Amino acid sequence: MTHQTECKRCGTCCENGGPALHSQDLPLIEKGLLSVEQLITIRKGELAHDPVTESIEPVKTELLKISGKKGSWACIFYDKTRNGCTIYDHRPLACGVLKCWDTDEILKLSGKDLLSRLDIVKEGNPLRERLIEHEALFPLPDLKAISKTISRSSKKTIKKLERINNKDLAWRIRAIGGLNLSVAEELFYFGRPLFQLLAPLGFTARETASGIKLQFK
Repeated sequence: MTHQTECKRCGTCCENGGPALHSQDLPLIEKGLLSVEQLITIRKGELAHDPVTESIEPVKTELLKISGKKGSWACIFYDKTRNGCTIYDHRPLACGVLKCWDTDEILKLSGKDLLSRLDIVKEGNPLRERLIEHEALFPLPDLKAISKTISRSSKKTIKKLERINNKDLAWRIRAIGGLNLSVAEELFYFGRPLFQLLAPLGFTARETASGIKLQFK
């Protein structure tokens, strides 16, 4: 069997999701090579795949990732027609060190020196105060505990999650009024709403006159 020593350009890594950004990637944003609309915020406490433990765990610290294409996690910069990266010359650090045949280097990088929103949203930007306020008012509930107990949880628990979700959504509407943020920008600055984070746990959400209603399947 031939030992692999170089990328075969199969696209599997890129289709599995965009990379997390590290401090070395900040110039890509400062120079306009990456925009906040092309990033997704993973807030502290969100459930995500841990490449070290190979399990789904709450992230210990906030991280930013390159967004996925609509309907999938495939990196938005992956061009499937030619199995290539459209920003290859300016690709993030994690992409440069990733070798599917030898994961030691990428695993050593995992979780280290990650970029956060506050590294990008500088002092003097009014949105900096907004996102700090949002984190203080709406920390994420323990999603791992919910995932383990929801099947036997009471309606009271679901109602509590609905209240948190709807207060968050109401706050967002007030906070971004007049700022003309796109949906992608809102999701960068404030992260995904709780009802979206609950969907992989078996929750469905429907919009009513009194706000979002949650149901566990």
